[in-house]
Amino acid sequence: MSESRPGTGPEPVVAIEGVGDAVVLEKRGRAWLLWSFLLCPCHLPWTLAILATVAGGSSLGVVLREHVWIAGTLVTAAWVLGTGYGFRLIRRAERAGGACSTRTPTPKTRTA
Repeated sequence: MSESRPGTGPEPVVAIEGVGDAVVLEKRGRAWLLWSFLLCPCHLPWTLAILATVAGGSSLGVVLREHVWIAGTLVTAAWVLGTGYGFRLIRRAERAGGACSTRTPTPKTRTA
């Protein structure tokens, strides 16, 4: 085995702490927003129809058919909570400094 001496070989790559976490937080937040979009109250008739079709013939289907208002309320609550959690994750990613970065344009100087 060869012994490595200080100052020889490639320098170790040092990750910027927090940036990788921010990207992961942003991706998770966007995923939560995407899945919450499917539960959006404007899609509620479709959501309830799909749930009734999938659960048709089972006891869950009977409960869903008999308690449509409660099912709609639960789906809407899941949408509110999921959307809020998604925005919370994205906000945490922005505060960490690694997500949704925007650069301010630098003015170009003209040389004559």
